[in-house]
Amino acid sequence: MLRAAGWHVTGRLAATPYDDPRDAPAYVDLGELLDDVRTDAVALDGNDPLLATHLPALRAAGLLVLLTTPAPLDLDVVRAARATPGPEVAVGLVQRWEPWALTVAAAFPLAGGPPVQVTVRGWPRGPAAAAELVDLVRGWCGDVTAAVSAAQALPARSLPDGEQVAWALLTACGATVLVSHDGPEPAVRLSFAAARLEAGPAGAAWTGGAGLPLLATPDRRPRPLPVPAGTRDGLVATAYALLAGVSGGELPAGDWPWPADLGDLLAVARVLQALRESAASGTPVPTG
Repeated sequence: MLRAAGWHVTGRLAATPYDDPRDAPAYVDLGELLDDVRTDAVALDGNDPLLATHLPALRAAGLLVLLTTPAPLDLDVVRAARATPGPEVAVGLVQRWEPWALTVAAAFPLAGGPPVQVTVRGWPRGPAAAAELVDLVRGWCGDVTAAVSAAQALPARSLPDGEQVAWALLTACGATVLVSHDGPEPAVRLSFAAARLEAGPAGAAWTGGAGLPLLATPDRRPRPLPVPAGTRDGLVATAYALLAGVSGGELPAGDWPWPADLGDLLAVARVLQALRESAASGTPVPTG
């Protein structure tokens, strides 16, 4: 994936001495990686707790960082990394790059503004999937102001079609977001003042009206290379965007979508922490 984004891979830092470095030389430890003058940027698997703890050291060393997954989601780890002065960190929150998500954002001017309610069906379980949905909600509805996962405190126990609501979000635009894991595939219904939009990976259409052509994920690479099977286009786009920050240490500004950063990851981590606290307390929990 990194090579498809234009990276030249100089080596790999394994989590343990027994890991296979695959097709690149292995660094003995973090110190050897930091001493390699050829290195401008580092890609980390944020799901590996050992590698994620290297974030502050990498930033302090002046290296750009790509987190290939929306992790770590531990508030203390993210805060420590963000508090360390250094170049940008790009985060693999990739649903924002998906054609259906881009189409939803582009439809807002046609609908007259942000939605008044959002219902989500068939959303996958797990922290990474929840992080992706929170990131989408922030893009569509503004900051999440409170979260609730306690059954007795949910705004509704089920959706109109009977799917059970697992958790809910309150947003800065006033919209309530109800999330259900029931359903064969992800589908989002956005209700506006005078319209309703149904969208998901399968497509997007106005309720009772015309379908919308899905926007393509922008490929801003000057010389596109083949992308390995199963790799999200958004992750390749994020990795490529980081290359443009090598000289100045900042991600390039441009048209939406742009790569997520540590500020986005911190906002997502706060919401997920609030959901855990809500399950324990039985009440909605503010995310501020």
